[in-house]
Amino acid sequence: MRVKLNGQAVDLPASKKTRGLLGYLLSSPRPHSRSELCDLLWEDAEDPRGALRWSLSKLRTTLGPETILANRNTVELNAAAIDVDVALIDAASGDVESNTTDKLLAIEMLYRGEFLNGLELSDCYGFYEWCQSERSRYGRLRAKILDTLISRHSDQPSAALEYAHKLVGMNPFEEPAHIRVIELLLALGRPEDAAVQAAQCRKIFQLELGVEPSQALDQACKAVPLHAPNLQTSCENPQTKGDASGSDAFDQARFIGREEERRLIRSAFGGSSPAVALIVGAPGIGKTALLSEIGKEYGTRRLSARAIEVERSRPFGVWMDALDQSAETEVVSDIQHKLRDMLHARSGSSETLTEQQVFDGFRNLLTDLSQLGPVLIALDDLQWMEASSCALLSYLIRHLSGDQVHFCLAARAGEVDDNEAVQTLISGLGSDAQRIALTGLSEIEASALAHALRPATDVSGLVREAQGNPFYLMELARANNDPTTVSLQESLSNRIERLSQAAVSFASWASIFGRSIPIDIVIEASGMDIHIALDVIEELENHEVIRPLPAGSIEFIHDLVKDAAYERLSNTRRRLMHGQVAELLAMEMTANPDRAARVLHHSAMSDHHILAARAAVIAGQNALRSFANSEASELARKGLFHTGKLNVGSERISLTVSLLGVQVLSSSGISNSNAPNLVSDLSSLISKASQHAMADEVAQGEYLLSVLFQDLGDLEAAVAATTRAADAARRMDAQKKVRQLANSARCLLELGRDIPKATDLSHDADQLAQQEGLSDIEVSWSRGLLAYWEGDLVRAAAEIEKALELASDIEDRWRECKCLTWAAMIALEQNLTDTAIGYATDLGKLATKIGEGAMGPLSRAIIAISQQNDQEFTAAIRALEATDDKSRLAYILNIAAERERKNGDASRAVDFARKAYEFANEIGNKNEKAFAQSLALLLGEEVGNPVTPAELDEWSSSSKLTARARQIARTANQSRRKMTKGKGL
Repeated sequence: MRVKLNGQAVDLPASKKTRGLLGYLLSSPRPHSRSELCDLLWEDAEDPRGALRWSLSKLRTTLGPETILANRNTVELNAAAIDVDVALIDAASGDVESNTTDKLLAIEMLYRGEFLNGLELSDCYGFYEWCQSERSRYGRLRAKILDTLISRHSDQPSAALEYAHKLVGMNPFEEPAHIRVIELLLALGRPEDAAVQAAQCRKIFQLELGVEPSQALDQACKAVPLHAPNLQTSCENPQTKGDASGSDAFDQARFIGREEERRLIRSAFGGSSPAVALIVGAPGIGKTALLSEIGKEYGTRRLSARAIEVERSRPFGVWMDALDQSAETEVVSDIQHKLRDMLHARSGSSETLTEQQVFDGFRNLLTDLSQLGPVLIALDDLQWMEASSCALLSYLIRHLSGDQVHFCLAARAGEVDDNEAVQTLISGLGSDAQRIALTGLSEIEASALAHALRPATDVSGLVREAQGNPFYLMELARANNDPTTVSLQESLSNRIERLSQAAVSFASWASIFGRSIPIDIVIEASGMDIHIALDVIEELENHEVIRPLPAGSIEFIHDLVKDAAYERLSNTRRRLMHGQVAELLAMEMTANPDRAARVLHHSAMSDHHILAARAAVIAGQNALRSFANSEASELARKGLFHTGKLNVGSERISLTVSLLGVQVLSSSGISNSNAPNLVSDLSSLISKASQHAMADEVAQGEYLLSVLFQDLGDLEAAVAATTRAADAARRMDAQKKVRQLANSARCLLELGRDIPKATDLSHDADQLAQQEGLSDIEVSWSRGLLAYWEGDLVRAAAEIEKALELASDIEDRWRECKCLTWAAMIALEQNLTDTAIGYATDLGKLATKIGEGAMGPLSRAIIAISQQNDQEFTAAIRALEATDDKSRLAYILNIAAERERKNGDASRAVDFARKAYEFANEIGNKNEKAFAQSLALLLGEEVGNPVTPAELDEWSSSSKLTARARQIARTANQSRRKMTKGKGL
């Protein structure tokens, strides 16, 4: 997309969403509601309307205030103030044949590539679908125009050949387009070129479509020489000779300039903690080179990596890459290996690590490494970093002193605004970070760089055209073209075109991958012979298109070079290539879940919906194990988009249940405004699963409903869902049946409903587990809760501890959090204060990682009671009230009331009991209501409705109440009887 104002090109905002918004408004000249635009581009933003206002302000600044017409409800562009190319194309789209040849030629000249090239925004599904639809529409229109131009130049084969080649370039899988090129080449007396075209057509069909061309191609090739050239071996290109002659000068060109920027970075590192420098600038302005130059001063005392756009959902992705690329030293070798094992989730890891251990592990690694001197953390392309990596970076900045670790970060100006996690990180740094806006080199610096690259050349034209952009300057010097006629984009495109045909093909395949490119998979995807591929890689390295990386990978020398290779591909070919790459990467996706995020990206770009959904499930579950709940939720959202494209059937139902499970568990315990929608979606899905006799999915769906209903405080609905899950479980295989029976028992016990049924379910699960030799979290958990209900706190504690160990072993963070909650509560009731504090402390740490919810404030309250810290307890209760978890509030207030009663403060005890009763009454929690009323009676007070002697008698022995509630009721009953006897009544 290009914009000119008064004949001069305008630099558009760096934010891709802002440019996407402009493209949408330009292509749809009508008023758009703000809600429509928010749903299109900012569906999951924290403040969608705020993001829209920000983008509109950027467009007003760029285009002028009169260009944007907006009110409180709608937005549109002022059509009277602008001319839009696509409007001219649309005007001719009705009847192509009715347009004059000159007009068709003028319209064809307006096509400069794919519609909104580079602005697919595949994470914004509404925009992505609209963009793909428009690309297809404009592609069909261009094909009609080219076809018409070929027909109208039938008596001028050389002119017609130009349009025929363009038609093949648009869609290389259209056999008739290849045939027209062959026929025109033969008409021009160029049979050898026709043979090349025929061979190219066969290769594309065989390699990329897996089929042979039809007999029509053979018919067209009757006059073609029998021995067509072998395209696999055509790595020679006359135009490439001499192109790499100056590569040594480029390799040896020293870092020039940036003295002021280096001074600012050193000042940031020399001041008070934290030591953070943030470099922002446009692509190609020299951010990476500056980071590299700074890094030289630290030797092996550094961790450096670049965030990758296509891996924005890979938890801790940039840190994994930093570890893989770091030099091993004797001082920190053990920690490095341990962190690598954890982050890559290797099955051979000797222990299960929690996220806190990850954070502490990096902290310890950097602390130990800093014994040799300050350590540098150099992270590039911050604008693509995901939330979990941002959290770790924030933690390290806050917990490491400036004399230990220096943080040098780089990001593209403007694009940070499209990443909420990075925005939050940078905002949180405030004045602690030294912000450095990287602009162009000065004329003196640029001239020095140009002379270093072209010593015997007049470089004034290069310097003038590059306008201080060092990458553009190097590209112009490398191309050795007339700088007044070559833009950076044109120069990069020309460099790709000067390569051999095989090298261009390999570079095209490599551009599909993004940043780090596995050589073996590129070779397999391209179908290239290994020996030819090695020659091609050498050619690309010599011409400074790619460079080698460790572990059999390569990367483009710059993202702009990768973009130039990618943008040469037609939309049709891109989709096919992304699909092939997705299928190759998916072969190891289950064994290596880190690949799943990449598979999801490539599947989405090729509309391979079922593979995208499968990848989203694996990636989402992997994110949950890594405590990356925000990434897990986002991955589930992406996966659900793709399941929505599948036909209703067992696979769609199964994938959707799994994805909704990721969404539910990633937000459990957190205030979730989407919970009612999730309930509706799950209910509908369970009905469909029942129709397909999918017992596993029915049970899993009902279980997820019970989790949601508990979060919503609807205990009756939670009980009903749990009961339905238990019924479905009886149709499962043994292991799944054990898990679901025990899960149903556990849910009923937690809810305090239908205890006899819960007891039967727990015993059934226990018996079946013993028969099958199974060990399961839910079995131990339900046994522990049953023992708790019966008053055997010692056995309850042991079973909950066993469940906790099992949950920790398999990295089931949600169950680990729940078991820690019960372990702390049981220890508190046993008066084991140190044990309770230990469990509660672990609970608080884990709750912080998976989302604060109610568990964090509850852990604070347990610790406060154990330490008899009234002020902290009051603050914890306020925090717990904010989460609206009335069940936990009722429980902990009753515990506090009992403590105060034993301490002799009757007034305070009654106050706590009264509050506990109010919360329990709101949600129908009979156990905590009975406890609060019984305790108040012991103190000669009443809360709620008056308690009758019959009710006290019932509570004293009721199996519907916990042993704790029955005991306080018995004590109150005995006190009542003594008082009655003493009064002679």
